[in-house]
Amino acid sequence: MKTISRTTLEYWALIAEIAGAIAIVVSVIYLGVQIRANTKVLRSQAHYNALSLAQRPFEMAIADQGLADLIETSYASPEKLSQQQWFRCANYLFMQFNSWEYLYYQNIDGSIPKQLWVGADAYFKELVETKPGLKRFWSEYQHAFDDPFRSYVTNEFAKKTSLETPLGGTSGPNEN
Repeated sequence: MKTISRTTLEYWALIAEIAGAIAIVVSVIYLGVQIRANTKVLRSQAHYNALSLAQRPFEMAIADQGLADLIETSYASPEKLSQQQWFRCANYLFMQFNSWEYLYYQNIDGSIPKQLWVGADAYFKELVETKPGLKRFWSEYQHAFDDPFRSYVTNEFAKKTSLETPLGGTSGPNEN
């Protein structure tokens, strides 16, 4: 009889171990599903945050014609602005560069869709290439940004500078 009860106990212990293992596997699968769902929510929130931050300067310019005019002047000829006007524009540009920086790091972290980064980065690179006033801003405010973003942007300005000829014109495919 002892052999039967020992065998029975071993049988039930084996069943309990199998049930415990199955419960652990089910828990791990459930945890994976929860993590995946939470990751989607966090990526969605990061996308929303990135869009909100990046669009705020545009909203300001749309709502205030005087600011929009100052920004356009700062892009083309910042030296034409008074000290107070330049201060206002530089703060506006600081917000724009902050959004570029945010998008840059969110892209590195994989927190935003690649497509959002590609579009935003192309937009900012186009500004650097076509708006000479940004060079003044970057020379005065780059210290407020840390590497690797600062080096990334400085490199974009260097690319633009390397395309300029000694007479101030540009060389390359866009030359008239």
